[in-house]
Amino acid sequence: MKKSVFVVAAVATAVVLSGCDDSTKSGSAATPSSTLAAPVVPSLPEIPALDRRADNGEVVQQDGLTGAGTLEIDNGNDVDCAIVVTNGDPKSPQATIYVRANSKATLSGIDGTYYVYMKSGKDWDQATLTFTRDQQFSKFDDSFDGGSDWEITLQKSIGGNASTSDVPAF
Repeated sequence: MKKSVFVVAAVATAVVLSGCDDSTKSGSAATPSSTLAAPVVPSLPEIPALDRRADNGEVVQQDGLTGAGTLEIDNGNDVDCAIVVTNGDPKSPQATIYVRANSKATLSGIDGTYYVYMKSGKDWDQATLTFTRDQQFSKFDDSFDGGSDWEITLQKSIGGNASTSDVPAF
């Protein structure tokens, strides 16, 4: 976002009165004179976009990892993502794991039947557990069984065996 600063220049006007002494010609009129200063607008430096990232495989949120299930994530995309494992609402997950672009990570301790949600983007904000730019949110359409080990590959492919849907921000 660019910020603009406006500086108001003062305009000084001087009025010269004539006819007060004998050295002026008769019939001359008063002549106003003015000076206008050009406004000075300093240029501000561009504010660089933040590009905060968590460590690859970092469990950035955890609440209830007590099971035996594992989920291996292969992020074949060129953007970082956070994988949310939940038994219901993605705003109340068992855990969230951060997977950097073109990297792999494994989440262990998953319990029960669960759903996998994904959020991706740029500039990870740990305080709000979301990306601040270029956000995308989606969900695997099928549920997963916490009694099994699963592997997901995050990359669109022809002939893939798992479908996803876009979902509202969470």
